[in-house]
Amino acid sequence: MTKLILTFALASLSVFAAPKTADAVKAAEKVWAEATVKGDAAALGKVLADDLTYTHSTGDVDTKAMFIGNLTGVRKYHKIDFESIETRLYGNTAVSICTAQIATSMGGGAVAPAHLKMLHVWVMQGGNWRLVAHQSLRLPK
Repeated sequence: MTKLILTFALASLSVFAAPKTADAVKAAEKVWAEATVKGDAAALGKVLADDLTYTHSTGDVDTKAMFIGNLTGVRKYHKIDFESIETRLYGNTAVSICTAQIATSMGGGAVAPAHLKMLHVWVMQGGNWRLVAHQSLRLPK
């Protein structure tokens, strides 16, 4: 457990003092995924931009506060397993196209798997990569 906490802390440090590289954005993707599954509001507070627009594959749209708040019972992420992350840099902006297997549940209901394609827009703010936009769509299983 201590090793896991130390690994996450080191990954967080590298993301929050992030260089402008595709690898740094990919590391931020992994921090976002892990923090989302854990429901870690503090980590998400650092990796999500204050003006986040988060559009789920269902069409629901969340702000940063709504996304983090919903993780406490409305929407639980059980896994986000990336199959691919392709990132392109445009100055202080990065665009990632990700494919992932996820599993969520709503309001304590049954766990539902989904195969998603996600478009993430990241912006360098104060030396940190922050997610400003998320759009996902369901792929055939």
